[in-house]
Amino acid sequence: MSAPIRLGFCGGGWVVRNCYAPALERCSRRLPVTAIVEPNATHWPSLRILFPEAEIAATREALFAGLVDAVVVASPNASHLDDAVATLEAGIPCLVEKPVLRNSADLGRLRRAASRGRVALLPSAACRHRADARSWLECCSQIAPLRRLDLVWHRHRGVPATDWHLAASDGWTGVLADLGPHLLDLAGAALKWQCDGLLLRRRTAFVPSFAAPAGWYGGGATREMTVCDQFAAEITLAGCSLTLSLRWRDDEPGDLVRLEAVGDRGRCCLEGLFGFSGERRVAHQRLMTTTGGIGAVQDFAPGTAPQIAGFAAMLDNFATRCCEGWSEAPDLAFLARVGDALAAVEA
Repeated sequence: MSAPIRLGFCGGGWVVRNCYAPALERCSRRLPVTAIVEPNATHWPSLRILFPEAEIAATREALFAGLVDAVVVASPNASHLDDAVATLEAGIPCLVEKPVLRNSADLGRLRRAASRGRVALLPSAACRHRADARSWLECCSQIAPLRRLDLVWHRHRGVPATDWHLAASDGWTGVLADLGPHLLDLAGAALKWQCDGLLLRRRTAFVPSFAAPAGWYGGGATREMTVCDQFAAEITLAGCSLTLSLRWRDDEPGDLVRLEAVGDRGRCCLEGLFGFSGERRVAHQRLMTTTGGIGAVQDFAPGTAPQIAGFAAMLDNFATRCCEGWSEAPDLAFLARVGDALAAVEA
């Protein structure tokens, strides 16, 4: 067994306490948490309970004092890029929570920092590591080449509760920055990260004045918001028509994730829910496939356990990649190209 990799967190908010902490229970010997940077001292008592062996500090410089071998960047979204660049330039492998970047300019900064430090850089991709999503991706390979991808993540009452989520921040916040990276990562994986012929055909976004945050995320009273809570786009790339639909708020009760793929050799659809909401629109977590005129159905366990398992599998992969050093990442390049297209429309 390889030596443990001392893990640090840059940020100790909701995702660390509710996603990474339970996932690390499955791989704590391989990835002991030794340091956490969290400027908000009100989070320190809960972090000390979850990670009793970790040093807790208010500034990221604490991570560069020899306490850690690898870092998960899980700070507020607008800090992801600067925190990741600083960590990589310090020669420390880095896993960055979504969104890891907005465009090719961000990718350039990350690539230069990682190549200088010769260390691994990975984007968070917990949904891609779920068992149901892996099966869907396998089906996508079997029916390829893909001609259509229709990807949906709709929440009925799913606005995040923290103030920074609700404030405009140069593309780092809103439903596209929150849910979009999950579905775009899966689209990229399904297309083997090919994005030739990229063309944005349609883009729509809606910005409300007020919203009531999701109860499962902390809840609270209705608050002002200046970011979009509904987003849709149609993109052509790699010979495939990609439709993306994201909503923090939807009139139809219940939350839903649906991934539908149509290829030359058949079709497949994964329907259910990702994440941590208990407000499901459909009770099942189901993969439906049709190849050669023959249909098949595979059911998976619903609930939050598969999402925690996805985080655990992602952390295991990160631990392996930490030992391999820097290499070009097709997933980051894919996200950057799509981000460029979306930004061009906004400009």
